[in-house]
Amino acid sequence: MSHFSKFYNKIFDYSLKKGKHIYFKDMISFHKTSPNNIIPIMTNHIYQEMPIRLANRVTDLNDLPFGLSKNHSINKIREKYLDSFDELTSINNPQTPSQVEEFRSSIETIYNRHSATLTTMSKGLYELQSENKISPLDAPYIQSFLNRFHKNRTEIRIILEQYLSLFKPPLQNHCGIIHLDSNLENILQQAIDNIQNICDTNGIDLYLSDIIKIQQSSSITIPTLEHYLYYILFELLKNSIEAVRFKKNPQITITVENFDESWVFIKIQDNGHGIEEENLEKIWYYSYTTHPMETQDILEQDDFSVKSPLSGFGYGLPISDVYMNFLNSSSNNIKVLSDSNGTSIYLLLRKYKL
Repeated sequence: MSHFSKFYNKIFDYSLKKGKHIYFKDMISFHKTSPNNIIPIMTNHIYQEMPIRLANRVTDLNDLPFGLSKNHSINKIREKYLDSFDELTSINNPQTPSQVEEFRSSIETIYNRHSATLTTMSKGLYELQSENKISPLDAPYIQSFLNRFHKNRTEIRIILEQYLSLFKPPLQNHCGIIHLDSNLENILQQAIDNIQNICDTNGIDLYLSDIIKIQQSSSITIPTLEHYLYYILFELLKNSIEAVRFKKNPQITITVENFDESWVFIKIQDNGHGIEEENLEKIWYYSYTTHPMETQDILEQDDFSVKSPLSGFGYGLPISDVYMNFLNSSSNNIKVLSDSNGTSIYLLLRKYKL
């Protein structure tokens, strides 16, 4: 049997194994545990679990129908997963400090290798759509695949990032990358400031301080992954700002309040043109946008890059839903209602007790 055949047989064997998921609530449960005690647990988990996850992503990409797996961007993603699988399965189970350090270095390489997967996948989807290789009848299958792909990728990314952070000096009020006392208003303001910067950079004549009003009776802090929550709010606010961009009297109201002891309620309401009823389901589809871009304009950027136009990427809402589901360890956390008077987006964010 050739080396190539043996390699793919190994991938197939790993893809048949059942993986063990880690949820955000599980990660928070370690907040009082010393990093020195968490590192061996996570090292073993990643060593056992990641090859299974990587093998499944390769298998999913190989099984894409309609010739989609032959697309250059998608093939590029698959090759990176193959490289990472090969690298991880070539390492002996790390036991000694030097072996753990070598493993950490490999994990950091793998983490960085896949940093642009989100935009690369989006570009591949755009290319296939522009070549008319995806019909409306294919959309549900593609949607199901992308939901599964991005859900698993998000979990992998967060676990690896958390693992790598444990080797660095701890930050105040943090458990790895988890901010244990995160202020929601600060994250909102950061998102608004960065969108204002995008407007200024792209010559969009909007002054968000005149448009956006935040209604919050008291300061609310929660344990969360700030950069993921920031992405969610950033993307949803971009949509609202695009909706009111050409209104004579643009208005966006953000309401933040405690829903009860376990949940925070966030509402983003705009007076834009609204979403037509027949498009309300489509907004959850990857790469659905009312302002499509040219594929050559889609740059392969890291997940949380702010070097993006105000609209046209198309991944904001479905990826926000994936991120929100992970943060809440549950599903169906974002609701969208719309009519000719504007759009309201409702978010429920879990408050974990420490």
